[in-house]
Amino acid sequence: MAKTQHLCALSALLIGISSALVAQPLETLLAPIPGSFACWQRSYSDTHLAAHPRQKVTRMHFGMSYYEMDHHKAGKGEHAFSVDVETRERRGSAGGLCHTNAQGRVICAVECDGGILSVRNSGSEGSVLVGLDWGRLSLSECGSETPFELSAEPDDKLFLLHPVACPDDDATDGE
Repeated sequence: MAKTQHLCALSALLIGISSALVAQPLETLLAPIPGSFACWQRSYSDTHLAAHPRQKVTRMHFGMSYYEMDHHKAGKGEHAFSVDVETRERRGSAGGLCHTNAQGRVICAVECDGGILSVRNSGSEGSVLVGLDWGRLSLSECGSETPFELSAEPDDKLFLLHPVACPDDDATDGE
């Protein structure tokens, strides 16, 4: 399966899983509780973007879930994520698996060396900070075979996202 098709399928899977689940705070989500899912988002206002003309990202939606498959032992599942990013020029998505490193940071890696995101609490009512700490993120547009990269520039390095209800299957087209 082509990488683009795989990422589109992963995003659809995560969104499908989320339609039946209630959003959870990051701390709860990091516990191995099958079916836990959370979503965060931010859409930047025209005023904000005018004040930050070098910022490329206009909207970001980040979802994370914990699931167990038949081949996992109880409590030994996977934390998966999907991220949907709109820039001033394009829209793309990526997905992969997350883990907590030795320093307690949540690290989410896009498969095939597509970049790494860090996720941590912002200290503000369930909001999180999503960082492009490792320089870039490879994003794919559904239906396109050519991914594009979001580079960690000064105005596109750390994103404050706020908790939102996870979208259901009907909400994926109109955001």
